[in-house]
Amino acid sequence: MINRIFTYLKGDVMFTASLVLAVVTSFFNTPDFGAVNWHTIFSLATMMIWVGLLERAGVLHAVSVWLVSRSHHARTLMTSVTFLSFFGAMILSNDIAILTLMPIYLRLAKDLSARLKVIGSTLIIMAANSGAILFPFGKSQNLYMYGFYHVSVGQFFKWSASLTVVSLILMFIITRFVRATPLDINLRPANKVDNGRLVFLGITGLILVATIFGWTPFNVVIPLILIAFLIYRHDMLKLVDYGLLATFLFFFIATNNLAHIEAVRNLIGTLFNTKSHVLFGTFFLSQFISNVPSTILISTFTDHARELFIGSNIGGLGTVVASMANLIGYRVFRQIEPDSSATFMKLFMVVNFVMAAILLVIFGL
Repeated sequence: MINRIFTYLKGDVMFTASLVLAVVTSFFNTPDFGAVNWHTIFSLATMMIWVGLLERAGVLHAVSVWLVSRSHHARTLMTSVTFLSFFGAMILSNDIAILTLMPIYLRLAKDLSARLKVIGSTLIIMAANSGAILFPFGKSQNLYMYGFYHVSVGQFFKWSASLTVVSLILMFIITRFVRATPLDINLRPANKVDNGRLVFLGITGLILVATIFGWTPFNVVIPLILIAFLIYRHDMLKLVDYGLLATFLFFFIATNNLAHIEAVRNLIGTLFNTKSHVLFGTFFLSQFISNVPSTILISTFTDHARELFIGSNIGGLGTVVASMANLIGYRVFRQIEPDSSATFMKLFMVVNFVMAAILLVIFGL
């Protein structure tokens, strides 16, 4: 039992960091569970269940097989998986898109060269981080900011649309650098997706999106959706990533504790007192502690919501720890292709920082 706990703590870096931070800061301030953004917690949990049901229905696997089977050379394949990850992450979130698509891609493309596996995996992660920007529920920190700052739908899209479009253009340009090497991939047809499941998931998905946007009463609709999910699949609670939810809970407690420590409050208030400091500071802090905790921490001390949004979303590009999605992607790749993990790390860092630098110039200067 003890060994399992230590193995989990070692494997989930963000969870461990958030737990340690919450415990340590609680020595300086009494933890307040009222500071937890329960709207974000329950929104994330419900989205996890819905996405899990969508994955179990075989929709993503069917789409992946369809795209890969029609890719006759490497550049077409890389473009296809990039677009699938980009647009899939808009609905599924970046974490779930990567967790779902990368194993599918690496197993479908088992006969490809190691180079193409590394390139495809890198593009899947970057595209998921980019496509997930558009909607609040695409990224955990965006969903948090949407509720924390009480942003209107129009204002959110004003921030997210331009960054999403520019990111898509850059992702497409990156795929042009892949050589058009001929491919011969033979795949078995995917299982047929049940129409009844698609209708149910489509309707509940639309209702869930409307609720997150505030168009329907959250406290009424979310419990009803969860009841519907429970009737549809009795083991739905297994689809929830409790580690991620606990990570958010611990970070909420830790940041609230930090906000009540005068020395910390003064330091962060000084460092993030201008728009440019918030944008670039969030980006650089994300490279070391990830963009989710960076967002929660800095939001407590600033009203520059747009700059925090831009900085945290660009901040997901860069190091492997810059985003939880990056860590998920690296962990999946290392499990399936351990011999190429070093090559993957080098390419991932280079391409990510190049794209991040371009976006910072466009949106930060």
